[in-house]
Amino acid sequence: MVKKTVEDKPLSPEDKRKRLKQKMAMINKKAGKEVISMATDSQSRERIPFTSNDLNKITGGGIPRGAYSVLWGDKQAGKTSTCYDVIANAQKMGLMCMLYDYERSYDPLWAKNFGVDPEMLTIAKFDDAEAGLDNLIECCRENLFDLIVVDSVQGLCPRGEYESKKGKEKSLEDDTMALIPRRLSKFFSKAAPYVDQSNCAVVMIGQTRKGLGSFVVLDQLTGGNALQHWSSLTLHCRRGKKANAPSIKVKNEKTEKNETVAIGYEMVAKVDKSKVGADEGKETRLSFYYGSGFVKKDEVMIEEEQKEKE
Repeated sequence: MVKKTVEDKPLSPEDKRKRLKQKMAMINKKAGKEVISMATDSQSRERIPFTSNDLNKITGGGIPRGAYSVLWGDKQAGKTSTCYDVIANAQKMGLMCMLYDYERSYDPLWAKNFGVDPEMLTIAKFDDAEAGLDNLIECCRENLFDLIVVDSVQGLCPRGEYESKKGKEKSLEDDTMALIPRRLSKFFSKAAPYVDQSNCAVVMIGQTRKGLGSFVVLDQLTGGNALQHWSSLTLHCRRGKKANAPSIKVKNEKTEKNETVAIGYEMVAKVDKSKVGADEGKETRLSFYYGSGFVKKDEVMIEEEQKEKE
């Protein structure tokens, strides 16, 4: 029969806490940084707000920092414009922003409508996905930016799509299935520690694919399971009914009758997924105005006149 030693005696909760603190200190010292801590030391993630109070309400305050977010939807649903809106608000907070323009679609005039300051925005145009994603990791490792937008996931062009392992140029006939999901799967796990430590908000813009093989055709987010798994906030954007679009009455010179003319469209934003306190399944409807975004042109003119007076 083995005799019980002092170590075999049950420890009191207080003794366990003391031992735990000692062990935590040893682990953190060995790692050279804090890798283990008490949950009481954790804080809620900071947010970069949207201009729309309704969007802030359903998302819990805006885009979370130190995590990945996904804004996806069909064409002309307001995805990129919403990101310009977030960039402008981040700049107002004194934060540095970067845009990976894989689609080569950045328009300085359109971005200016949302208040984007080009002096505080860096544009990256890499030819292939690997170089851009590696650069993103490096930027987070060196804590250079507070907000990074990737436009878009489907715009990523992995090197394997146009070049073989031996450096030979590929034909469009060559099969390159699932290269983007595979690259993203590696990227998310490798970048996660640096995104968290730098407190950088990384927003991925995604495009819609129509689901096939079912009786009901549904919008689906492409890019692989990793994209959906790693996202802390996933926001689905789509256009609403034409009848709900913002409009004005215009007199037709020929008929001399008033006609209803759309001056924008209704944007519907729905929270598909949340790890940060947003209301999953909740949606909001916003008026999007042609030429000025989420703010009416006359309201923009009033703001500019007030700034000039000041």
